[in-house]
Amino acid sequence: MKHTFLLVLSFLIGSTGFSCRSVSVPNNKLKAESIMNEPQGDVEFSEVRRLNSEVQLNNFVIIKDFSETVKLYGKIADKRFSRSEPIPTLEENEFFLLLKPIMKKQTFGDFEVTKMEMKGSVLNVYYKEIKNEEYFLNKQKNPIVILRVNGVAPSGVKLINLNK
Repeated sequence: MKHTFLLVLSFLIGSTGFSCRSVSVPNNKLKAESIMNEPQGDVEFSEVRRLNSEVQLNNFVIIKDFSETVKLYGKIADKRFSRSEPIPTLEENEFFLLLKPIMKKQTFGDFEVTKMEMKGSVLNVYYKEIKNEEYFLNKQKNPIVILRVNGVAPSGVKLINLNK
């Protein structure tokens, strides 16, 4: 019985094209690339939260772990409400990026991030100011956006306003 099973198994493996053979590639055809190179190019991101607050924050804040996230959500929590927004968690190879750019064209406006790209170890964030009727009617300035960004946290962030 055991021999029959092995015979059938070897027949099935042989007939489906699977084989156990060694493959070698000539050295001159290999292209060596370092895995440790700085990432370049477009970066994927998604919006986690959008709010308007006069809390004192830098133009950008990079958040790499849950304890930093808890501190940030403590700062931006609206004290008028007993319940706060759920605190999101990070997956591996992600970080949060809080953006609070200085609005130049739309004092009571909002902004939209159009693109992010890595240039060396710096993350370039392209955004444009947009009209927001709610902010205008309520005379709210200081829009804040929290983004979930895929990749390794950069050493710095450069905000680039496309409305110039």
